[in-house]
Amino acid sequence: MEDIFNQQLNFFNFIEKEIDNNRISHAYLIETNNYAGTDMLIKEFLKYLLCKDKRTNQSCNCKICNLIDNNSYPDIENIYADGNYIKKEQLIKVQDNFRNKSNYDNKQIYIIWDAERLNSSSANTMLKFLEEPEDGIVAILVATNRYKVIETIVSRCQVLSLNATADNKLSDNEQSICDILFSFNNLFCNYDNLLSLIPDRVIAKDCLKSIENAVFDWVKAKKNSYGLSLNQLINIIDILEKTLNKLEYNVNYKLAIDNLLTDMMEVKNEKVGNLC
Repeated sequence: MEDIFNQQLNFFNFIEKEIDNNRISHAYLIETNNYAGTDMLIKEFLKYLLCKDKRTNQSCNCKICNLIDNNSYPDIENIYADGNYIKKEQLIKVQDNFRNKSNYDNKQIYIIWDAERLNSSSANTMLKFLEEPEDGIVAILVATNRYKVIETIVSRCQVLSLNATADNKLSDNEQSICDILFSFNNLFCNYDNLLSLIPDRVIAKDCLKSIENAVFDWVKAKKNSYGLSLNQLINIIDILEKTLNKLEYNVNYKLAIDNLLTDMMEVKNEKVGNLC
């Protein structure tokens, strides 16, 4: 537990100030940056929100803290993607559940895991919740990166960014893939070279996921060695995510790679805009 507090000191210091000043937001977006201890951190966050003693006693073993540890606190609702997406009906069900008074006369909290999986319908429902917040209800949205969440939702949340567990360093193989994709030189002429680096969907998924994480880092650092603009980087993240989804759901492998190269050509032809 101590490791989590040490690794995420800024996060917990901010939360403590929010509680001390009675400024709890109605909605938080936790940007995890692939932090390995996210699940445990969320539980500690819940204890801060719900347990009056947690602020002064990190080892609090009260009933509320125990219920949170055992995933049995009655006024916490966890929402996970149903298939590929989080659906409107899931959010409405939580809202209906929270029409009843809190079991402990305390806050009612719903957690949306993988908030980037909100589709257009559920995102509109979520926006309505955020624009018309109810007293005593707190939303926690969890996403790997804020840029993967619909912007209008991000703008209505208090964004808290976690420190990554470690730097996203690319292997030599992954760096070679980046050189092909991001230099934009004769993309389709390098098709065979790309396939030699990612010969099957398993290797492709691992490599492209690592590259996606690296691009997230470039966006945050506002610099990259390819001279790509911020808009280009964000579009590349979308392209990589779309490709990863195709590979996950057994779209023809070579067709998925063809589409990846076609989409990257469109990024090449964009106006450069502001460089990172």
